[in-house]
Amino acid sequence: MKQMLAIAALAGIMASCNTNYEKTASGLTYRIIKGNGTQKLKAGDIVKINATIKITPRDTVLFTTGGRLPEYVPVDTSSRLSHDYNEVLKLASVGDSLIVVSQVDTLVKRNLAQYNGMLKRGDQILTSMRILKAFSNREDQVKDQQQEMEKERNKEVSELADYLKKKGIKAQKTENGVFVEQVSAGSAEKPVNGKQVTVNYRGSLLIIDKNGQVVNGKVFDSNMDTTFHHVQPFSFVLGANQTIRGWEEGLLTLSKGAKGNIYIPSLLGYGPPGAPPAIPGYAPLKFEVQVLDIANAPARPAQMPGGAGMQGDPGQQQDPRSQQDPRQQQDPRQQQGANQQQSPR
Repeated sequence: MKQMLAIAALAGIMASCNTNYEKTASGLTYRIIKGNGTQKLKAGDIVKINATIKITPRDTVLFTTGGRLPEYVPVDTSSRLSHDYNEVLKLASVGDSLIVVSQVDTLVKRNLAQYNGMLKRGDQILTSMRILKAFSNREDQVKDQQQEMEKERNKEVSELADYLKKKGIKAQKTENGVFVEQVSAGSAEKPVNGKQVTVNYRGSLLIIDKNGQVVNGKVFDSNMDTTFHHVQPFSFVLGANQTIRGWEEGLLTLSKGAKGNIYIPSLLGYGPPGAPPAIPGYAPLKFEVQVLDIANAPARPAQMPGGAGMQGDPGQQQDPRSQQDPRQQQDPRQQQGANQQQSPR
């Protein structure tokens, strides 16, 4: 975290004075701050980095590892002029820090970005990063990433457990770190994977400060009232990856008719990307739920000739909580891509 703050501060200084920069063939300005490492990056390497990407001069943060999970990106040694940090990464070594300034006008001219509510004419995209490690094969990189994920997950679960303890909330912990508080008991029938459950729910953020106080508990979705314009009970099949993992784990502990509160660490929810604009990255969640029914899963639609499944079934509800696995982190380059700009969180 201290390293990232130092890099960000240095990036701000360099951006303001615009000195000691070099330029690539595409006009990209950059500086490499040499570390103590001697391992040069090469084609095929996957590098582990901490990084922050901002739009200047407004200092709008597009992406940051923020002292949480690092990113893993491939080293591109091709001769293409991408006008982003890839042009510089191949010049660096493990332990180095990079400051790279891309011109939005150049990116638009090369069809690598477009002007929108976030990217304006004359803007710059400032990327600051520190290269932590390099892997020559995918297996070692995956192993390291899994270790980082486990450390972050344990940290999140511990913070959530501390919060519940301070509040005097008695909750059952699942194997992976979801906490379930039973408010009222139901019948003896509990759901299992493969069964369809029907629920009422209210989802809210549970962002907690260092003192264990909730600083953002905003409700982001509910079918318990008319605020979000859908009050029908929600049905889905457990174990079919139709919702976030933590929600499914929590519901498996509640019987038919039961009411409860499910507390979910971010890595079992929407993870580092979040679900903007309603859910920021790394946001723990709280769901108030009532299990209305447990039933056999509906039969799957018949297959079309050739094996293609039926598409666009109007009877299939879309879960507002469904999200790709948050453990699949994004390449920070996608944050400055042409047509994938998101509102800053």
